[in-house]
Amino acid sequence: MTPKLLDEKRGYLNSANLILLLTLVMVATHLLQVFNYYLPSGQFKTLHLGMALVIIFTSAAGHSRHWLARLAYAGCFGIAAIAAGYVFLEYDGLITDRVFGPEPMDVVIGCLLIATCLVAAWQQWGLTIPLIGVIGLLYGYFGNSLPTQLLYHGGMGLERLVSYASIPNFQGVLGSLTELSAGTIFIFMVFAGLLKATGGIDFIMGFATKLAGNSRGGQAKIAVLASAFMGMISGSTVANIASTGTMTIPTMKRTGFKAPFAGAVEAVASTGGQMTPPVMGLTAFLMVGVTGLGYDQVILAAMIPAGLYYFYLILAVHLQAARDGLVPYQQNQAPTLPAKQLLARYGHLLMAIGVLVYLLVSRMPPSYAAAYGCLAIIVLELASSLLRQYRHPLKALGTAVTRLVDGLREGGFSGATIAVIVAVIGIFVEVLTATGFAQKLSYLMLSIADGSLGVLLLIAAVACLIFGLGLPTSAAYILVALLTAPALIDMGLSLMAAHMFVLYFAIFSALTPPVAVASLIAARIAEASYFTTAMQAVKIGLPGFFLPFLFVARPELLLLEGSLVDQLMVIAISLVALAALNVAMVGQGFIRTAWSVRLVLLIAATLTLVPGMMGTLIGCIAIIAILGYQFTLRDRHPITREA
Repeated sequence: MTPKLLDEKRGYLNSANLILLLTLVMVATHLLQVFNYYLPSGQFKTLHLGMALVIIFTSAAGHSRHWLARLAYAGCFGIAAIAAGYVFLEYDGLITDRVFGPEPMDVVIGCLLIATCLVAAWQQWGLTIPLIGVIGLLYGYFGNSLPTQLLYHGGMGLERLVSYASIPNFQGVLGSLTELSAGTIFIFMVFAGLLKATGGIDFIMGFATKLAGNSRGGQAKIAVLASAFMGMISGSTVANIASTGTMTIPTMKRTGFKAPFAGAVEAVASTGGQMTPPVMGLTAFLMVGVTGLGYDQVILAAMIPAGLYYFYLILAVHLQAARDGLVPYQQNQAPTLPAKQLLARYGHLLMAIGVLVYLLVSRMPPSYAAAYGCLAIIVLELASSLLRQYRHPLKALGTAVTRLVDGLREGGFSGATIAVIVAVIGIFVEVLTATGFAQKLSYLMLSIADGSLGVLLLIAAVACLIFGLGLPTSAAYILVALLTAPALIDMGLSLMAAHMFVLYFAIFSALTPPVAVASLIAARIAEASYFTTAMQAVKIGLPGFFLPFLFVARPELLLLEGSLVDQLMVIAISLVALAALNVAMVGQGFIRTAWSVRLVLLIAATLTLVPGMMGTLIGCIAIIAILGYQFTLRDRHPITREA
């Protein structure tokens, strides 16, 4: 190895050690804050953001090959540390003496803090997120030069703009979203990191394999189930795909599924993980913070739609396997532990998840619940390792501690990257709120809809797909909740239904071209055409785009209205309608289905989903009659006999 490569490797190792130290310190300070509340909110937000910036710039410098890039990131490290340190030390003066106007040094520090947040977001997430922040700043400053009534506002001077975007108002990068990131989201990312490092993915894959591995299209069903379970611990569609897709996509291809279909299944399944309780890609806690609704209300409302989504997806996989003539596949399947051994090895993780869910449902503040969940994983992992290797206790402890430290490092770093996203989006949100743009957009949408809820829902759906393009789930939800949800609420939708509606479409923006980030990552793993994979993903996930309209029309699905009998009836009707949509989309039921019959099923499913007893009755009768007739003919089609 050349001296240059040795120096690079040494620098990378030093950077990795520093990142580990910084993330462990960040995790420790956040856990102490949760249990002791030793800092005021403003100071803790500053500490949270400052440490996140320092960690990101340390990582960027360590991964840079050119000395100029390393020097630039080291400079950003220093600027971020100085800016955050200034705000931290001057906190009392900022909230008392400079409430009505910042000093010149405050403006300089505020600009530096905003700039470092934009650079860090660019380094971690590409241009999209910092561009949103820059657009917000430019809009705030030049709004008095814009022509249309929607965009025009009185303009914001530099001091006022910096105050709204950072200090001394503690908004923007140090606003309520950063407070939510510091107090709740970061702790959940640590929990997710610990869960992964201690075998969470292996447990999920093993459990999914036991449930579906030997059925027709089993490998694709494993992908669906694994991605649904990953939604409990991951805050990112891309992370879902990267975690499970690298294992599931190649096995789907080996069992006979075409590469674009395999990639599309993983993309659609991982996208659905973002609306799966109890974490819902972190948006459950964002929704609680934005709406003021209880956490238990949010996850109860999300439970039935998520179940319907995955029911449809598993059925779609099964029907596609039947259409392609695939049979249950067991050869070359990755070996998994027997069920008892799987529970013996990873059952303590299930217990930790149970502790977290129990505490959340018991209405304990989410930050406390996540902190106790982290402690539960640490204690249970140490105990499990000692029990499994009781003859070598020191080795068992060493192995367990290594895994736990890796989990704390991964979770802390992920939490730092999320902190930067939330901070930059906070600039955009604060400027749009202060200038009145969000309210004017809401009024414009209502004006275009002209009293028609259906038209307004379509407008809101398209807007959410556009605003969410290329953004992580948390950032996409924040934007659509600000820009489109108010109009739906003004039209009469409940707070829960409006926010669930925009959340779903923000999530599905990961599937829709031209960006389709979920399909892009899955296509790379599958070695398939991006566009073909994206189109296949839209086709497979199409009923998911109908679900938000369905629970607006049938609020029983969100458990908002009706008795238990009414709710069960609506769920049963929805299952029938989704099954019909599946057959119509795939072209395969109990037998191969002709286009004319598929069209009838599509119309019948639509009638079933529209409120009104007569349409529902006609649709259900038509669906049951067609599928029942196919069932009587199944023996004449041996290739699809098991469908």
